[in-house]
Amino acid sequence: MRDPALETEIRRGVVAANTLVSQAESIRTFRILAHPFSEEHGLLTPSLKLKRKAIERAYAAEVAALYS
Repeated sequence: MRDPALETEIRRGVVAANTLVSQAESIRTFRILAHPFSEEHGLLTPSLKLKRKAIERAYAAEVAALYS
């Protein structure tokens, strides 16, 4: 379910962050995921570090859409 107010707030933060970096480093697009990364979903270790390979597998379609 999309939350337009949340998207607006995040977009404001992205615009603000982009003023601090070069265009090459700027965020051009983003996705808000439906579920948080968690140990239960297999996306975090017990010490709350990201499991990058698991995240890449779980969100492959979303990542591909960012670059299409």
